[in-house]
Amino acid sequence: MSGFLKDQWTKYRRRKTTVGIILDFLFFALLIGMIIPDSRKVISSTIIRYTMFQPGENSEVIFVDESDLSWKLISEDGKVVYPKQSLGKPIFINFWATWCPPCIAEMPSLQKLYDRYKGKVDFYLVSTESIDVMKRHFEKKGFDMPIYKLAGRVSEKFYSQKIPTSFLISPDGKIVILKQGAADWDGKRVFETVDSMLK
Repeated sequence: MSGFLKDQWTKYRRRKTTVGIILDFLFFALLIGMIIPDSRKVISSTIIRYTMFQPGENSEVIFVDESDLSWKLISEDGKVVYPKQSLGKPIFINFWATWCPPCIAEMPSLQKLYDRYKGKVDFYLVSTESIDVMKRHFEKKGFDMPIYKLAGRVSEKFYSQKIPTSFLISPDGKIVILKQGAADWDGKRVFETVDSMLK
């Protein structure tokens, strides 16, 4: 049997370049990794992270008002909060979950966006999971963005069947960016959009 395997390996090496062999082994390792539940989320989010693009401005004109932002959230310290309290400032809302690979993939770029604009933009990272679950996840990853538990139903303009879904809202209530799926939030296009709101 070992002689047969040796012959097969020799034939395989003749057909393949070194790069081809390396790629085959990487693909095999990736396949094995995707079978193992603990590594599946890490591999998926890593692949997504390296294929994300910066979101563009929304082509459809959608405005929100106080009633659209009146849904209830629970903050990290247990206070009841409503996004409507941020009207008049730029608002960034992200719906996510700790078990969602695309959400995990975009989090480092969201953290960079938050670091750049905290105090100037109100950030709401919203999940249906418990505050404790979100806090543990953020502590493990080194994130310090404001997290909120959704404590009711969102209004129709914010309803989405996909996560992550993100909204960037101007001070006058216009949804400037509406992005479903993971995105790279740490880039020039996004910065220019936010900067234009702050002028």
